[in-house]
Amino acid sequence: MTGLRERQKAGRRRDILAAASQLFAKQGFADTSVEAIAAQAQVGTGTVYNYFSSKGDLLMALVALDGEQVRAKGKRYIAGVASDPAEAIYGLLAIYVDHSLVHLTKELWRNAMATALTQADSPFGLGYFENDRLLALQVGELVAALQARGKLRAGIDPATAGSALFILVNGLFMHFVAQEKMPKSALHARLRAQVGQFVAGLAGEQPQPQRKRA
Repeated sequence: MTGLRERQKAGRRRDILAAASQLFAKQGFADTSVEAIAAQAQVGTGTVYNYFSSKGDLLMALVALDGEQVRAKGKRYIAGVASDPAEAIYGLLAIYVDHSLVHLTKELWRNAMATALTQADSPFGLGYFENDRLLALQVGELVAALQARGKLRAGIDPATAGSALFILVNGLFMHFVAQEKMPKSALHARLRAQVGQFVAGLAGEQPQPQRKRA
């Protein structure tokens, strides 16, 4: 019976998060009420509050869910990574970018980033930056794997390189979510170009000059 109750609780939590994600995307964070989320999930408002203390808590749960899922994808990717270091690293960072809009819209990411920055010591802020730390560590794991295959210079510190690469993609992603009309394809193009330049240095190569656009 205990196992059944736990599964039922997990199922209700998933339903509430799915409802929140759908309504946040459709109506916006500010215009979505907890009552509307409860109705969408077909539970009472009190049930929502049994699982989540506020709308902000729901948003953090969606950010955390995004982080858990994208790290799992990243782990599988690293296990079968391509040999070309620039493509391998771009591929992992592209997974992060592509998965980012599964549960959250650009508007929700702006809300999440603003809350994390202004309330850095709150559970929301601490959880947000812990997710970033874990993703940076995962990029470092990929750098170490490429080092082990002789694709990157042995003297590179994987954790430092992983952190720098995550800062790169995070900065590009922040610009992307700040520009509502910017297509994801433009983000990918910038990410691929900048990763190529970065990895050329890690591999001990001379970066190729970027062609000027006509």
